[in-house]
Amino acid sequence: LRRFARAMAAAHRPGDGWTGWLDDATLVCRCEEVPAGRIKEAVAELGAKDARTVKLLTRAGMGWCQGRMCGQAVTCLAGGGPSEDRRPLSCPVELGHLAQLPPTEG
Repeated sequence: LRRFARAMAAAHRPGDGWTGWLDDATLVCRCEEVPAGRIKEAVAELGAKDARTVKLLTRAGMGWCQGRMCGQAVTCLAGGGPSEDRRPLSCPVELGHLAQLPPTEG
């Protein structure tokens, strides 16, 4: 499944220069309704140098998804490059389902 996820991420990755395609009204963080203009302002005028500071100044990545959807975009707009996803999407699993799995080798 991880190989499939990496293949999907590579196939659907935005093209080079995508940050130049955004206008200031483009929503980057849908949960908190943070547009690209506010993130650019945090970097250019308020001195944000990383995604964490942008998050603190704009609330981008602080909504329901906790940055799972917008985290990469916020990081890139803050001046960082693409990074490994630290918050993959997940769902709860009951212990009974785990107990029914066959044992693994090794």
